[in-house]
Amino acid sequence: MRFARFVLLAQALVMACLSLAYWLWPHEMANLNGMLLMETASVSHMRVYYGGLQLGLALFLIWAVRAPERARPALIMLVMTMAALVLGRLVSLWLDGGDLVGFDLASTLYRVLAVVFAGLAWRAIRERPEPEPERLEPATHRLVSESPMPFKLGDTPPAVEPASGDAAPQPFRRGDPLA
Repeated sequence: MRFARFVLLAQALVMACLSLAYWLWPHEMANLNGMLLMETASVSHMRVYYGGLQLGLALFLIWAVRAPERARPALIMLVMTMAALVLGRLVSLWLDGGDLVGFDLASTLYRVLAVVFAGLAWRAIRERPEPEPERLEPATHRLVSESPMPFKLGDTPPAVEPASGDAAPQPFRRGDPLA
């Protein structure tokens, strides 16, 4: 579980830092990817999509670290998200004729490593089956000897007979419980 927490926290830190960078410096971050933001709407889109989405993922990963039962789904989400980004890069290279093989190589390698580490952490966490609750045996006898009557509007609960003086409970006394 320690390795899984490390992977989740490391990914959360990277995503939170990138989110902050896209919020504070959207033009510079876009330029790193070969994009030029010409309109205010483009800057807003960069902050919302790249900054906001990564912040949401980082917060989800931090939330998942706090409970062991949430770590496996978070690792699966991380594997699927990063694998989809790697697949998107590979499909993009194929569609573009492979002209940009070295363009985003560091980012692609980072995502491949993230998939590998998250997958290893997911495999390392064993799902522990929860113990089955004790089975309750069905009642073999009825408390009331009469068969139940159907409920009708206006029915009141049956009257409770007062307990006799001999069977009434006694107040608790400190000391000997039998006295």
